[in-house]
Order: sequence, then C-alpha cells, then structure tokens
Amino acid sequence: MSNSRALVIKSIKQGETSSIVSCYLEEIGFKSFIVKGLYGQKKSKFSRAHFFPLNFINLNYTYNEKRELGYIKEVKPEILYKTLHVNIQKSSVTVFLSEILYSVFREELEVNNNLFNFLFRSLMWYDKIPECNIYHIKFLIELSKYIGFYPNIINDHDIYFCLESGSTTNTKPLGININGVDLKLLKNLLGMEFEDLNSMSISKMSRVRILNYLIDYYSLHLQMFKTPKSINVFTQVFK
Repeated sequence: MSNSRALVIKSIKQGETSSIVSCYLEEIGFKSFIVKGLYGQKKSKFSRAHFFPLNFINLNYTYNEKRELGYIKEVKPEILYKTLHVNIQKSSVTVFLSEILYSVFREELEVNNNLFNFLFRSLMWYDKIPECNIYHIKFLIELSKYIGFYPNIINDHDIYFCLESGSTTNTKPLGININGVDLKLLKNLLGMEFEDLNSMSISKMSRVRILNYLIDYYSLHLQMFKTPKSINVFTQVFK
C-alpha cells in the first residue's frame, strides 16, 4: 500500500454503491480509483465530501499499472477549504477548472511536482481571498506554463498573438489571433502575480473574450481537450 497527497479531479458514480474517482497524485501523476461503498444504505468509511472537485486529500491506495483502476484504502483531507465549495462563484470556478484539468490530465499523465505545487498554492490562495473574478483566466495562463505552451511574447511591440504558434508577431496570422485591447490585457496578465489580480478592473465582455481565446488556445495545443460543459453556466454566474 502506498501513500500520496492528491488533487481530486472528477468523481463518477459507478453502479449502485461505488464511484470512480480520478485524481492527480503528487507521487504517481494522474490515476483513477474505484471507491466501494460510497453510496448506499450502509455507512461508508468514506465521505462523499472527500471527493468534491479540486479537494486536496491524502490517500492510502494500491495501484497496479497492469490494471485500469486502483483502490483507495483510506482517505483524509489534506486541507479544508473555507470558501471554495460554499461560495457560488468559487464553486462554479472549481467545477469549470476541474473539467479543464480532466482534459489536460488525459494527456499529461506523468509526475510533475512543480505542477502539483502550483495547483496547491494557487487554489489555497483563491480559497483565502474574498473574491477574484479573473482567477480562472490567470489560472489557465499559468497552467499552460507547466504543460508546454505558455504564451511567448517575442517582442512587446508585436501587435498579434497567434494561438496556433503560441507566439506574438507583427504579421497577421492566418488563424485565430489576439490583437488590440485583448492582446494588451493578455500581456498585462502574463506579467502579474495572483496577488495583484484584484488591482485590475476588467469588463465582463473582456473577460468572456479572453476566456474564449484561452479555450481555443487549449483546443489547438491538446488533442484530447474538450470545451467544459459548465462554461455557459459558469459565465452567467460572473457579472
């Protein structure tokens, strides 16, 4: 039996009493587990609350690479969020980002301690602050750094950002590109820390445009990426 910190990505009910839980483990990367007895009349040793999206948990588990699913033997919270699952905006963000991460981790299976630490630090920060309506945008930008396609600003005077190449240019690209005020906003976000985000005032229309660009950006660079089903509800929650 092994032990690891893990980030819950997705939980799907399987049959009458079990669930398949997909997690990103600090020690072995992205894996899925069968959790038996999570549903049903009998009292389970597991709490469903342990497996809410983007919860950090500590697992005792068994996993055999020859099998598709591992088994969770014991679980306890690694941290207890104060706001992420009770604040309407933040809970919408967690569902949205968990869908993004599920698409990412279907391709990014390997262990990446820097990525795990980024996820831990950024989610802890988001839980502690009262609000931030561009956290998800900054999260997607920073996440791209750890999976190989962080935006490359070749020259600060370039007037286009080509989504396909992931770089700025002065020649208008044939495909989707970011320019004008949206490119200026992207450059500003690239240069900011999470702690500085609330100093930016961005209209809802600008946030929606940048988010859609980022969804397109991920779609171009990840073969198995799917636009999150929650995106329509998610954008309605943010004014």
